[in-house]
Amino acid sequence: MATNRVTTDLTHGNPLTMTIKFAITIFLSNILQQIYVLTDVAIIGHTLGDDALTAIGTVTTIYGFFNSLMFGMASGFSVVISRFFGSKDEKGLKRAIANTAFISAIWGILVPLLGLLSLKRLMTILDTPAEIFDMAYSYASVVITLLSFVFIYNVLRSILQAIGNSRAPLYFLIISVTTNILLDLLFVRKLGFGLPGAAYATGIAQALSSVITFIYILKFVPQVHLKREDMVLDKNLLVDIFSSGFAFALMFTVVNLGSMILQHAINNLGKTIIAAHVAARKISELCMMTLSTLANAMATFAGQNHGAGRYDRIRQGHRSVMLFAFGIAAFLIFMVYMFGDEMVVLISGTSNPELIDNAVFYLRFDLPFYFVLAVLLITRTTLQGMGAKFVPVIASVMELLLKVVTAKWLAVRLGYLGIAICEPVIWIACAIFIIIVFRSRLRKNDLKLQT
Repeated sequence: MATNRVTTDLTHGNPLTMTIKFAITIFLSNILQQIYVLTDVAIIGHTLGDDALTAIGTVTTIYGFFNSLMFGMASGFSVVISRFFGSKDEKGLKRAIANTAFISAIWGILVPLLGLLSLKRLMTILDTPAEIFDMAYSYASVVITLLSFVFIYNVLRSILQAIGNSRAPLYFLIISVTTNILLDLLFVRKLGFGLPGAAYATGIAQALSSVITFIYILKFVPQVHLKREDMVLDKNLLVDIFSSGFAFALMFTVVNLGSMILQHAINNLGKTIIAAHVAARKISELCMMTLSTLANAMATFAGQNHGAGRYDRIRQGHRSVMLFAFGIAAFLIFMVYMFGDEMVVLISGTSNPELIDNAVFYLRFDLPFYFVLAVLLITRTTLQGMGAKFVPVIASVMELLLKVVTAKWLAVRLGYLGIAICEPVIWIACAIFIIIVFRSRLRKNDLKLQT
């Protein structure tokens, strides 16, 4: 299969160098994605106050649950497509993309519809405070309605990422983020649309990035252009693509289901704790992004090399990227311990000392465990790139069960300390399980190559 400047073959070259180069643009893209969220939080916090920030916090896990169904599905598509690209199977690559488009059309309508139908019921189950219920609903309903635009972009991005192109989505997001910031300022601050205005701004910006990405693929990525003979539904390929996508979606969804259960416990700790947790989680998610970016790059790296049968490169890449991630974790821990207070104030716009103290406490407790998180994330996505579909789901179920224990026991007895303890315990347990499976998988692949 011919390659050009819009694709990257990860089956050759130094594994660490190739992965980092590929990951840098993914990281910058993810930073821009987070700017969507952080812009909303900052403008809402400074313009509408702590109640609006609390309203977002009470529904974040709900719309995050449905977004995970869509983001996870798109990520699973990427693994299958990268395998065909790595094996230089151009016909298989185009068939995979055609079948991906069919599944995407159905999934992109079904999930937002399900989200809207169940939103109020889920908010009630999570004990959303009555005084902010309507405000929270007005925000979440718009976000869920516009999830289809986010999904279209993520599917197109996953196709580009599978063929080694992480640069183009970055450029498109720069345009999209700029649009989002301008619309946030217009809708929320200038026109006074409140929380729904912030949601509309993000949806419109995501729609713009989807359109630009689609035009780019039509003009500059001939490797994925489909002809009539490619537009054939293949039962086996449909099952492979859907099972890969659904495994990712199920993994992310189980994680978010656990987060919803945990959010229920947080909602019972009072408005100040809710707002503190929103601010802390936004910073935590931004820090986690550096590690998850390396993990995402490893999924594509492992997928292409799995297709090429280069398990020696997978092992070497995993080891090198892991060490690099440890260095990043050490830097993040230093930053949070030195500048935690300033970060919370910047994100939330609050001057409430109790809110700031609780948010900083959460960050300083959790971040030292990022070394364990690095092992978990990078090893899990490497396994997924190698075709392991449901092992990561098992780890996610473990996470769900531990979050249930936290919500029902630790949070009741220890308050916010119990919430902070939750994730480090989960990371340790899941990392041990994933490492055992990963080593077993590599041994089996070595035996296959020897025979």
